[in-house]
Amino acid sequence: MRTNKLGLSLIFTLIMLQFAPQIRAADHLRKVRFGVSFIPNVQFAPIYVAQKKGFYAEEGLEVDLEHGYENDFVALAAQGEREFALGSGDQVILAQSQGVPIVYVMKWHQRYPVALMAPKSKNIKTMKDLVGRSVGIPGFFGASYVGWKALVYTSGVDESKIDIKQIGFTQSSAVQQNIVDSAVIYIVNEPIQLRNAGIEVDVIEVSDYIDLVSNGLLVGEKLIREEPDLVRRMVRATLKGLEYSIAHQEEAFAISRQIIPEITDEGAPVQFQVLKASAELWKSSEAMGVSTRKSWQDSVAFMKKTGLLGKDVDIDKLFTNRFITE
Repeated sequence: MRTNKLGLSLIFTLIMLQFAPQIRAADHLRKVRFGVSFIPNVQFAPIYVAQKKGFYAEEGLEVDLEHGYENDFVALAAQGEREFALGSGDQVILAQSQGVPIVYVMKWHQRYPVALMAPKSKNIKTMKDLVGRSVGIPGFFGASYVGWKALVYTSGVDESKIDIKQIGFTQSSAVQQNIVDSAVIYIVNEPIQLRNAGIEVDVIEVSDYIDLVSNGLLVGEKLIREEPDLVRRMVRATLKGLEYSIAHQEEAFAISRQIIPEITDEGAPVQFQVLKASAELWKSSEAMGVSTRKSWQDSVAFMKKTGLLGKDVDIDKLFTNRFITE
């Protein structure tokens, strides 16, 4: 009996020695919190991929993902209550104009993802076709509202002649049920949903008219100042997840389904279309992750002219490419 106990003890010791490096590595991972808007969705596949493929772990990171409201996460990241957030450039501009110390450190979307959608039966081909019609908008805040104002601004249409209704995030059903003639949407969501429901739609994309800075990785100024290497590692791993998801879309989708059990076998084909459409927003012909000063200038100029921005901001403090180009 004693020999058996010694044998078992030896086996246990050997097993512990074999897995000790992994155990020690897990113990030494730096936990960071990453806030993203909306709910778990295949649009966030690069993050899920970076988690599941070990890209974050390779950089010594354990990333806890939270879903909620973009404005909340911008404020929390600036305060150090969350290390990172995913948000649009316009939210960084607004935040800095109010003294909120948040910085854009990695470009995620190459095109602004907001658009106007209307059923083809409504014959709304241009913004001027909206005169006397109704538009549903999630709310008078965030990227959807900024995108709407950008369409009004670039088209020169008289906004007072359009019936604007706040409908929350019910764009698809509101259009289907004829509650509104059109809706402000996210280009990889609602158009795909309606087309798969047999409803053809016309889409007017913001990015066809103005180059606004879209979604990217946001960090508080304090974290950049005190832990620049942490920011660099997060950027590097997230970019790796982004590039891998573009190149391996089927695998990225399979990983996303592990994270989002709500994707049923019946709904999977549509959700895979959403991921493929999202990948088109992520692709870049230039260096991944880099944003240009001109796009920030254009975004600030538009927001000032439309009254969205009440105070001047220092463009060079809004963003940095140092964690990508160094």
